[in-house]
Amino acid sequence: LKSRGISEETAKKYQITTHNKYDNVLVFPFFDEEGKMQFVKYRKTDFDPEKDKNKEWCEPNCKPILFGMNQCNDKFDRLICAEGQVDSLSISEAGIENAVSVPTGKNGFTWVPYCWDWFSKFQELIVFGDYERGEITLLEELQKRFPNTIKQVREEDYKGCTDAKEILTTYGPEAVRNAVENAIPIPVK
Repeated sequence: LKSRGISEETAKKYQITTHNKYDNVLVFPFFDEEGKMQFVKYRKTDFDPEKDKNKEWCEPNCKPILFGMNQCNDKFDRLICAEGQVDSLSISEAGIENAVSVPTGKNGFTWVPYCWDWFSKFQELIVFGDYERGEITLLEELQKRFPNTIKQVREEDYKGCTDAKEILTTYGPEAVRNAVENAIPIPVK
């Protein structure tokens, strides 16, 4: 995590650890807003596509929820939603509260029924998805599914990077903060 710009303090805040049998596997525990662990995701830190089957996998038979829910405050003013766990950690590392990420990537919306009430309480949602092929992941689906005021990180604030973690490691925390603060409303379809 240190090589991704994530401090030990942030890792402890989110209770990230390594697998008890494999020190090359990060463990991301997903706690709901009441502090109950509902989901666990693993990430192989030395993933090699030639040798390994998966870079990431989840504990079976868990309830998919958003990563970082328990670390959010209870003001329900603004929520920043990223695609990956390291992206939401990068946003938090930049000093921004209420950063969450989806459990199973840009196409995995199995979390919605479990998080609908909590997610819908936020007045404003900023989508900080991955910027790929001229589009921001998560944006269209979140806009379709939720009544919140939705903003997006501007294309120019990605600074040629793909996601929050790359912005953090390339340009530093100030660039991540600027990306969130400069987010713009998206038109209602």
